[in-house]
Amino acid sequence: MLRGVTLAGALAIAVTLVSGVADAGHLRRHRIFLPPPELPSQLAVDEAEYTMRPSQLVVAAGEVTINAYNRGMDDHDVQFTDSQGQVHLVFLHSGDKGVLKANLTPGTYHFICSLFAGTPQSHEALGMHFDLTVK
Repeated sequence: MLRGVTLAGALAIAVTLVSGVADAGHLRRHRIFLPPPELPSQLAVDEAEYTMRPSQLVVAAGEVTINAYNRGMDDHDVQFTDSQGQVHLVFLHSGDKGVLKANLTPGTYHFICSLFAGTPQSHEALGMHFDLTVK
């Protein structure tokens, strides 16, 4: 018997040690390694006055489909420039929907509504923009 340790204290130490060993063994036996989830290859972009809301902020490199919806009362567009310098644009009247498809390499792409670009009233300056990461 240990000096200065009560029977209740000794039992508490024993239970702790056994529990720790049992838990560690349990973790070793049941560890599951899952592959990372696949990144999507498409996204939706909802536009209104003066917001642009993407359904995804990260997509897989390759052919990417962008489904754009103008839910606002004003006209809007969705525009971005790819890594080759090509501008992709779809113009949307109120209530319209449109599709952009592009082969995107890994990187960050800045999406905007380009209406009234270069003015204080540009839709981008009023909040219609987001960055998309392609991995």
